[in-house]
Amino acid sequence: MRKKETAITEEEMPKAIPLRIKSDLRKRPYGLCESVGISTSGLSPREAWAEWNDYRKEERERKKKGKKRKGGFNLVKPTATVIKARNAPSVPAFKPKPQSAPTVPNEEKKAVTAPPVSACGVKIPELSAAAISTANSNSMFDRGSSSNAEYRRYAQRIMEMDISDGKKQQLLNELHKRWNKLLSYQAAHVPWTVAGPARYNSKRLNKSDQIIRAGNEISEWFDRVEKSVENSQRQYRDNSAIEAQRAEDWVRRVADGKVFNGVVPQMVADALLKVAPHDPQRFAELYEEYDKQYHFRGNTNAAKVYKSVKAGTFQKAKPAEKLHETENLNAYRKKIDAGERVFLKFTTRPKPQLVYALKRRGWHWNAYEKAWSVPAEKYDAAFVAGIDENYEKYL
Repeated sequence: MRKKETAITEEEMPKAIPLRIKSDLRKRPYGLCESVGISTSGLSPREAWAEWNDYRKEERERKKKGKKRKGGFNLVKPTATVIKARNAPSVPAFKPKPQSAPTVPNEEKKAVTAPPVSACGVKIPELSAAAISTANSNSMFDRGSSSNAEYRRYAQRIMEMDISDGKKQQLLNELHKRWNKLLSYQAAHVPWTVAGPARYNSKRLNKSDQIIRAGNEISEWFDRVEKSVENSQRQYRDNSAIEAQRAEDWVRRVADGKVFNGVVPQMVADALLKVAPHDPQRFAELYEEYDKQYHFRGNTNAAKVYKSVKAGTFQKAKPAEKLHETENLNAYRKKIDAGERVFLKFTTRPKPQLVYALKRRGWHWNAYEKAWSVPAEKYDAAFVAGIDENYEKYL
């Protein structure tokens, strides 16, 4: 049975650095050459061994004459510590840096020593510097640094959201938790181009499936967060002018024969209704104009609104009335065709347990408002306040 893949935690990451790839020393001529400054670019294992043997032969000859090589290296046999440090090219052959303190790019060092904090006190959590360094070492490019840069871009988009500071910090912590899981897979992944020629188990070191799965989970989660945040304040925005202009343009195109999708008179009448909340008089003019062409029926909603506009009894819809609004949720009262309703919206998507509790209390999902709805007479203010107080448990 195949062993279940597990992610490497931040605490285990420093211990995993010295044991990136287990290998016999006889299969590692590249590390020996790089430890003394010999470039192995484009060399096969046999050619790398030949370079190493030539180097050792030259050193023995120079040792007899009491001289040093031009590169400035002392005539000392490389130790096992030097061989293990082959993945740190900036480390001298005989003074390797300890594995507990891996090299990190300058920009990452600054980020670790001075975590960015916004003026409002929201802090972006930092990823593990050890995991970033390991991901860079086990790749043919700066995989860890690229992942950290992408994480910073996601965090910056959260900082720019129109939500409270507490909610920003909560989302940043969740992003950090999810990204650490992705980074652990990226640090443990060794491509087949490296593992294959070295005769390692390339399938065991291949974490590409886990990396793709974790990346997709982050992308889908962030899309849900953005849509939820954007929808949380939609009811207080007056878009009647934009909707009226769009409806009028669409009706004009239909009348000119530029839309051929089985349009019927009822569809035109419903489109004209979107003009009434913004400009009732303009709606009456358009209704009279297109009634000559489509002959609207007298029992439609458009016809009733037209009669009320002409009689002077038409009233614009009242804006939404705020009932309970915090950084977690907002409840508001609004009149729709079904009557007075109370709607409840959450800043971020809650767990199924909360959805189940809402349904048991008589709340229903309204697709048009994209909110939970209940008749105004059944609204329980204490229940909504209780959800707000225990909101973190339902995330």
